[in-house]
Amino acid sequence: MPNPSFNSRKPISVHALPIFASLFFSAIPHSALKIPPPLPILPLPSASQLQWQLSSMALFLHFGPNTFTDSEWGTGHASPSVFNPTLLNASQWVHVAKEAGFSRVILTAKHHDGFCLWLSEYTDYSVKASPWRNGKGDVVAELAAGAKEAGIALGLYLSPWDRHESCYGKTLEYNEFYIGQMTELLTRYGDIKEVWLDGAKGEGEKDMEYFFDAWFSLIHQLQPDAVIFSDAGPDTRWIGDEAGVAGSTCWSLFNRSNAVIGGTNPQYSQGGDPHGHDWVPAECDVSIRPGWFWHASQVPKSALELLDIYYKSAGRNCLLLLNVPPNSSGLISDEDIQALQEFKELRRSIFSNNLAEKGLLTASSIRGGNDNYQFSPYNVFEESIYTYWAPEEDQRDWVLYLDLQESVSFNVLQVQEPIHMGQRIIKFHLEILSGGRWKNVISATTVGYKRLLQFPTVQSQYLKLVIDMSRADPLISYMGLHMDRFSILSHASNTTSQIYVNGSQVLRQVPNKHSQTATV
Repeated sequence: MPNPSFNSRKPISVHALPIFASLFFSAIPHSALKIPPPLPILPLPSASQLQWQLSSMALFLHFGPNTFTDSEWGTGHASPSVFNPTLLNASQWVHVAKEAGFSRVILTAKHHDGFCLWLSEYTDYSVKASPWRNGKGDVVAELAAGAKEAGIALGLYLSPWDRHESCYGKTLEYNEFYIGQMTELLTRYGDIKEVWLDGAKGEGEKDMEYFFDAWFSLIHQLQPDAVIFSDAGPDTRWIGDEAGVAGSTCWSLFNRSNAVIGGTNPQYSQGGDPHGHDWVPAECDVSIRPGWFWHASQVPKSALELLDIYYKSAGRNCLLLLNVPPNSSGLISDEDIQALQEFKELRRSIFSNNLAEKGLLTASSIRGGNDNYQFSPYNVFEESIYTYWAPEEDQRDWVLYLDLQESVSFNVLQVQEPIHMGQRIIKFHLEILSGGRWKNVISATTVGYKRLLQFPTVQSQYLKLVIDMSRADPLISYMGLHMDRFSILSHASNTTSQIYVNGSQVLRQVPNKHSQTATV
């Protein structure tokens, strides 16, 4: 039986079609049309920089003849015969990294001594001259295979300073040599996600001009998805110290023209530049042991020490690059693995539970109106940078109000920005309602991809996150409240009027234009 809705024998008049179409489209509710997102604010991260930032942590692997000679900076004259890690298992390195929550590994394919952990055709000073695997082994190849199988990103460090090669100091000859070795590394081992190099060189060494621009262009040509690390970028920068500590103010914005590889002002590197024209986020490198290479006499940092570093690196808009050096047998030591596992458990205990996520949220305004779900304040409970709260344009106040529905104790605030839209927030603070009055808990600068703030434990049902200054309308992709029962700070009593925590100002009570009771 034909559908009665289409059973008419009389055709619809052509003249009636415009009227019909007009009636059809006017029936679509206006609210069904999406509100466009706010304009991004420059500079912005590239796709590879964005993926790098989302990884949060990477494992550095310093390994080579220094591992066997109890050295940090090899002379370049150690015999290749010393390199013989009889139990080497690069898959173990990758497994340790993955189990501890690290999503990429970076290997010192060549350190300052010039010894190559792959079968380079440009030098005899490599694994092919060692007894390991009868001179046929390739550490880079084994690590690349293990990383690919585990789904872990691979990065490589190729030291510009080479204390072995006789051509070092001869500008043209050595730059050609370096590019030849770089080409080997970037064409033999599949996808390389990070290329790490620096300006380290001992005093009194030969003068040497590096053709950095040519190197960078080649790297991007051969591995377009790789980020390049150096003091001055171009893709990610050194934080300026080897303690893993970022500045309490840390911008991904940077002016590369103000930086020189091997000679950048550490303070500029630590803080970045709010007026920077380039997107060059910071990487915090630190070793789990006192040295960068394994030494039998040294012991790893405790899990609590690693947690403190995490707050001051990954918790300050940076990537934490933690060095965990394999030992002379070719394995990561059991005591290092234990420290990493305990560090993972601490992070899980603190951050797996967002104490705010069952709360009721309201905002000072919402882009597109209060009924617009696209930019709802509840987006801040989604663990994604691609959903976020956005206020209405041209507002004086930028506030998120939270009713936890019961009194809750917490001592860590987590805030994230959707950095694909640019880094915006200059200054913000957190307040709680206590004794019928709004009290300031902590004030801080810059958010970026992730900001973690610690403060003495407070308890409240009502709180508000206030954005005080921003380069453009602020956008927040995540907000979390957590309880850290492990750090020493968590046991502190909030009795002083003003203290400082991790470089952020903690205030007991500060009257301001927002310090009145609000309906939440």
